[in-house]
Amino acid sequence: MLRAIEACANTNRWHRHTGPVALFCAGLMACVLLAPPLAAGPLVGVAAGFAAIVGARVPARLFLGALLVPLGFLLTSALALCVTLGFDHGLTIGLSAAGAATALRTGLRAAGALAVTLCFACTVPAAGWMALLRRARTPEALLDLLMLVHRTLFVLDDARVSMLRALDNRLGFSTRRRMLRSAAQAMALLFLRSLDRAARLERGLAARGYVDHLPVLPPKAVASPAGWLLAAGVPALLGATAFGLARAIGA
Repeated sequence: MLRAIEACANTNRWHRHTGPVALFCAGLMACVLLAPPLAAGPLVGVAAGFAAIVGARVPARLFLGALLVPLGFLLTSALALCVTLGFDHGLTIGLSAAGAATALRTGLRAAGALAVTLCFACTVPAAGWMALLRRARTPEALLDLLMLVHRTLFVLDDARVSMLRALDNRLGFSTRRRMLRSAAQAMALLFLRSLDRAARLERGLAARGYVDHLPVLPPKAVASPAGWLLAAGVPALLGATAFGLARAIGA
């Protein structure tokens, strides 16, 4: 899934329009965080999904599949908020109306924010958002750290895939007991390999005379006045609609 999202971010229809897309996602995030959640959450979630799938041509299977995992954790947390415990006459378990209302508002806001985050991840490549952060005067040391961590994630993911393939070829997942033991061995080996990779990376940077900046070729960005106008106008329209709907339903 990680590699699929990264590949999509570098090949989608909007991968060169990093500035307008970043403004669009920032506007949607501000809308879902500031507007009433009962109206803003669904509106922003649908808008982010529509923009990614229809506008940027992100595969719907990839977008929805990547969204299912965090939504599962979100649903579990929301259900926990609906449960109340009492100790007046022993242990009693019941449903809380106030907790359900809080879970609904929090869940809709978080779901909208997740959709916006995934829209940004699937449409803006790493080199693009690094260039945006550099324009925003982010310290170079922090940018270098972000770039190295981003690269290391994919290196460790390759190591994880190779270890799981090797364990599978050796029948390491044939039984439940072997599966648990193989998973523990793979996690321990991956942790040790990540430490070794970090040490090798530090030695490599020192050998190349690293001081305070890693030169990176920025990608060619494309932006038009219409793109900037849409990037700013659509979130503003959604925010106004969310406030109007919330006032109409009394939320």
